[in-house]
Amino acid sequence: MTSATKTLAQLKKASKLTNRAFHKNGPKSYKKGQGALLKVLHVSGGQSTSRDLVERLSFDRGELKNVVRKAERNGYVTIEDADEKRTYTVKLTAEGEKIAEKRCAANSKTADDILACLSEEEVAQLNALTEKIIVSCKDHGAHGKRKSGKKCRRHGRKH
Repeated sequence: MTSATKTLAQLKKASKLTNRAFHKNGPKSYKKGQGALLKVLHVSGGQSTSRDLVERLSFDRGELKNVVRKAERNGYVTIEDADEKRTYTVKLTAEGEKIAEKRCAANSKTADDILACLSEEEVAQLNALTEKIIVSCKDHGAHGKRKSGKKCRRHGRKH
């Protein structure tokens, strides 16, 4: 195993453990689905258009619609028609805002707890280094967006 392979394996392990810490200490389904939707809406002032949400969440339109409908059934959001064609506006309800605030607070606390072992200078160095890795990955064709594809009728999953 090369030095680069070992380093990236360590980075991958740290990422996996960080995700587990967020899952353990924070609310469930934070990365995908309703939790991610509520967080994006909370950060963007309580409302957003479906087009903006598709871009920010990296969902396809069908996935977004399913998540929004579920959040609407749970009383977290309302759906309103937008001025643009083939789009709609999603707004947080009071209940949705309360849940989003709770989730963001849990997320911040977990992040602070994880990085408490580093000094401010080390956190700045870590940010600079990970940004370089992100740029390098993008330069090599990894953009972080899911490819949308049709689900296989036989297996029920995308290929």
